[in-house]
Order: sequence, then structure tokens, then C-alpha cells
Amino acid sequence: MLSQLNWDDVETPLIICCWLMCIVMAKIIFHKSKIGHYIPESSLLISLGLVVGYILDHLYTWDMFLHPDLFFLYLLPPIALEAGYFLPFRMFFKNIGTILLYAVVGTCLNILLISGILYLFSHFFQDSIPYIDLLLFSTLISAVDPVAVLSVFEEIHVNQLLYINVFGESLLNDAVVIVLYHSLAHMATIEKIEGKHINEAVLSFATVASGGVIIGLLFVIFTAFATKLSAKIQVVQPLICLLLPYCCYLTCESVHMSGIIGIVTCGLMMKPYLDGNLSEKTKTTTKVFMKTMSNTCEAIVFLVLGLSIFSKSHIWDFVFATVTVVACVLVRFIVVIPLTYIANSKRVKRIALVDQAIIAYGGLRGAICYGLVQTLDQEVILAKDMMITTTVVVIVFTVFIQGSTIAPLVKLLRVKIEEEKPQLISTHVLNGFSDDVMAGIEAIIGRRGGNYYRRRLSDFNHNVLEPNLMLRPTSRGSRLVERVCEINAEESRKRLLENF
Repeated sequence: MLSQLNWDDVETPLIICCWLMCIVMAKIIFHKSKIGHYIPESSLLISLGLVVGYILDHLYTWDMFLHPDLFFLYLLPPIALEAGYFLPFRMFFKNIGTILLYAVVGTCLNILLISGILYLFSHFFQDSIPYIDLLLFSTLISAVDPVAVLSVFEEIHVNQLLYINVFGESLLNDAVVIVLYHSLAHMATIEKIEGKHINEAVLSFATVASGGVIIGLLFVIFTAFATKLSAKIQVVQPLICLLLPYCCYLTCESVHMSGIIGIVTCGLMMKPYLDGNLSEKTKTTTKVFMKTMSNTCEAIVFLVLGLSIFSKSHIWDFVFATVTVVACVLVRFIVVIPLTYIANSKRVKRIALVDQAIIAYGGLRGAICYGLVQTLDQEVILAKDMMITTTVVVIVFTVFIQGSTIAPLVKLLRVKIEEEKPQLISTHVLNGFSDDVMAGIEAIIGRRGGNYYRRRLSDFNHNVLEPNLMLRPTSRGSRLVERVCEINAEESRKRLLENF
């Protein structure tokens, strides 16, 4: 009958569509109103989840939470792929030493110091928590999510050095945290931890991380070759650019390697090859779809996080939550400043003190923390519910308080802004010229440094990889011609706008 409703058949997809439309409407309102100048977008989504959660809490008895499989298999890969693909390639590798110092050494120090502070105050907690459990919790709570900070950076146009260090550190930090978390989660099941178990954990970390990089590089080759073969079937190319990195993530996870390192490596390294295989329209389609997928997945996480605040399984421990929040903020400053001092001793262009303060203050927590804490085994980690509650408190505090005050702080400290320089051909030429000069100087003095190996890798890429993996292999000359065309097009556009 026409009047009969088939609600059961369409219930799930219709509810999903309604949730997504709520996110879309919230984003439209956020960007249309002045509220976006004062609070980050993630704060709005958590608030929306809070309101909806309050309503549902009075209508239903069931709990809303983020299932770990949903997060790690479906929501995290698009976020990681987009971050890797849009990472500024040249700036990232120029600052790779400093970024690794923050992401690897800094993360390990954060974990040790936070766990030490929690252990010192453990006598004041409601329940007795073993040190290994505190270490595991300190690991997951050390994952930073600077989406709100980076959006402020883009709006204000902070200097590139600050931007790339915050972006790169957060990206690799998430990968390091996830790998360490899985190693420590295994150690938490061991009754008596000995030296051999620690050695196994360190070896496991190195194996899982390097395995993720290798698999990621293999899928870069697959993706580049597939887009080259499908040059005449452009409609499938965006699908290839999304599916193969996702297959990379799943492959890594299936062989117990780091999926996030694999997909970030794939996204970062495949971009130069895609530029030679995709048309301009296809590149635009791929970029927009990546951005849309990533933004939607992150929005879902923050929305569910807001909903979960009304969960009936929460165990509130005021002391544990307060100590954790203070430790997260304080330890980040304690770690960033000495590590920057070490980095500056080896750098030509040093990181200013005000930039260090912003890097430390920008350690917001987000999706990774919330996803990891949900995977804790309740039978092994007895304080899981209390840790989930505290994680939500830390995320809400950092997103609302630190995220909302980062823009005024940047202006107050007068952080150096990236000056808008005129687009000159000479600038583009000299970027490569300086690398060649440094490589030549190293060859003359008989020293093989970073510039020498960069030159060798560039030659290998140009002579071996690009001819086989790219439909239109690029050279420095072709890139220069492309740059000239871009500058001419931009100048013509400006002249037309001035005339009209």
C-alpha cells in the first residue's frame, strides 16, 4: 500500500544521512557567522554532539560511543591520507631532522614524564592503577591533533618554519603514538615485565615503523603505475588515488605493520608522480574528494565525542582528570623548549622563542586519543572507564580553552608572519640552484652530507623512476616552464580584475 511506511528498510542509511546533514548545516552556520573567529570548528562539533547527546539521554537508555573498528578501519585512513598528501613536500624534508626530534624523542619524553607525574599522584586516585597501565594511558594521551591550530595558522599566515614544524610533528607524532601504544598494550598483559620484554618492544617499534614505510613506498609505485596505465580512462583515476592508499593501510594492518605510517608515506610520496599522470581536472577532483572525506571523518569523531559525554559508563575522578590535564600542558612546554635548543644548535635558520611557545601551546588532543582509549581491554585495564572519561576531559579542555586562545596568543606574542612575496622566476630557479651549490661544495671538500645524498636521490628519481612511472616525466626545465605559465596567468587575471 502507498500509505505503508518501510521505515525498517531505510532506517540506518536515513539516520546516517541525517547525521551528515547536521554536520554540513553546523559547518555552514559556523563559517557564515562570526563565531568562527573565536572558537575552532572542532569545538562547535563537540558542542553539537553535547546538545544532541543531552536530548537522546532523556529519550533513550543506550550509550553512544565510537567503536574502535569504525575509527581505525574507516575514519582514520582518510584523515591520515589527506594529511600526508597535502604536507608541503620540500619544506618537510628540509626540516625532517627537527620534526623527527619533536615527533620521536619528544613523544617518548612526553609519555615518560606524564606517566611519572601520574604515578606520583596515584595514591590520591579513586582506584589503584599499575604503572604499566598509567604508561599506556600516557601514550595514548600524548597524541596531538593540531587541526584547530593549523586553521588559525592558515588564516593568520604564520611563517612557514612554524607551520611545517607543527604540521610535520603532529603527523609523525600520531604514527609514533599508535605504534608505541600497541607495543605497550601487549606488555600490559604480561604479569612480570623483564628486560627482554622492553628489548622486544623497542625492536617491535623499529620493525613496525620501517615495515610501514617500505609497504607505503611499494604502494606509491603501484599507484603511480596504475594512474599511468589509466591515462585514457580518467574517470577511474581519482578512485585509484583513493583505493590504493587505503589498500596500503589495510595491508600494513594485516601484517602487523603501522598502517598510519604506510598510508602517510604513500600519500606524501605519490603526489609528485600523480602530477605527471593526472590531468588538471582529475587532480582537482582528487584533491577535493580527499579534503571532503578527511573533513567529514574528523567531524564525525568530534560529534560522537560530544555525544559520549552523556555516557552512563563514565567514572569521574576529579584528581586523576585534573592531574592529567595539567601534566599534558606542562610537560609539553618542558619537552619542547630543551629539544628546540638542541635542534637550533644544528640549524642555520633557528626557531624563535615565541615560535617555541606556540609549538608547545598548540599540543591539542583529538581524534587519535579518543580512538585509542576505546580500544583498551576492559579485562586487562580495569580503569578503562575512568581513562575514557579523563580523555574526554583532556580533549574538551585543549580544544575549547587552548584552541580558542591560540589566535589571540599568536597576535600577542607577535609571531613572525609569512610575508607575501612577489612571484618571480628567479626565486624559483634559485631554490634548486642553492641545493646544487651546496652539493658541489660538499663534493669539493670531500664530504658527503645531506645535499649530496639529496642530489643522488634526485638523479635516481629523474633517470629511473619518473620515465617508468610517469606519463609526462618532469624535469627542472619543464617545471620552470610550468611556473612561468602560472605566473603569467596570475598576472593576466590581476590585470583583468583591475580593468573591471
